[in-house]
Amino acid sequence: MTAPIRASDWIGEHCLALAHRWEPERLVVVIFTAYLDEADTHGPSPDMIMAGFLGHAFQWRRFQTKLAKIQRKEGFTVFHGKEFKARSGEFAGWDDIKCDRVISKLADLVQLTLTEGLAVSLSRERYLTEYRAPPVPKKMNLDSQYGACFRALMAHLFDVMAQNNYQDRLNVVIERGHPNVWDCERIFNDLRTTCKVLAGSDFLGEFSVRPKEGCPPLMVADMLAGTYSIFRERVQKGLIQAPDFHAKPTTRGKLAFLELQPNALRDLKTGFEELRQRKIAHYEAQRAARKKPSSSGDSQ
Repeated sequence: MTAPIRASDWIGEHCLALAHRWEPERLVVVIFTAYLDEADTHGPSPDMIMAGFLGHAFQWRRFQTKLAKIQRKEGFTVFHGKEFKARSGEFAGWDDIKCDRVISKLADLVQLTLTEGLAVSLSRERYLTEYRAPPVPKKMNLDSQYGACFRALMAHLFDVMAQNNYQDRLNVVIERGHPNVWDCERIFNDLRTTCKVLAGSDFLGEFSVRPKEGCPPLMVADMLAGTYSIFRERVQKGLIQAPDFHAKPTTRGKLAFLELQPNALRDLKTGFEELRQRKIAHYEAQRAARKKPSSSGDSQ
């Protein structure tokens, strides 16, 4: 039976977003989607920045409606961080006042509609000296610099999903175009397998790659990645209030600038070997458990 949803009915909103109808008896599993994009400084030793936003279906629907109004009013169709910073393309002729206004509007839009924003930066030097340098564990496929940033964002998204004991589901959409984008698919599938094997959890949903055109959430992910330094500078100067944009995992509609700890990249390698040994032990225990009933049956 279909019933109208009251404006303050939070559960009803989720059911509508997920099932297109209100079912009071339904156990709600919220489907979250994270949209991610990257930016780098180019040149022989680029720093890599990856950023994105997280929201559930109802939030993204509100977000896209409000974003369309900003696009119409400010006069742009697709937000490209490189063009925005260079004042080229659709942003040719924009002055500082208009650029600041658009950034503020987009930041307010995220804060009002979405669950969380997140961003991480990784220098080429740290990537080479702390991660690519020997020793490398046996059978480990080293991540690209792009992939290492993706893994850091996924770790934070895991923290967000843990707030509801991994009862919800997480999809990831990343922008097409970077040569290492499929490295992220490998990482995502590996994380999904690890969660299933070692934790019995199947909260990771789909990984997909899409172009920015026709996907408004990727435009705002590009905005954050492309203007990362601008955002950080604004926070440091107090132009953006730090409590509004430095997130704890329990906050909503906030932006988390993730800082890689000194040993974080090396820990990825030691952690890989530990997980590999745990998987081996898990499979051996399963094999022993399958053999046990047959051996006891033979003795009777």
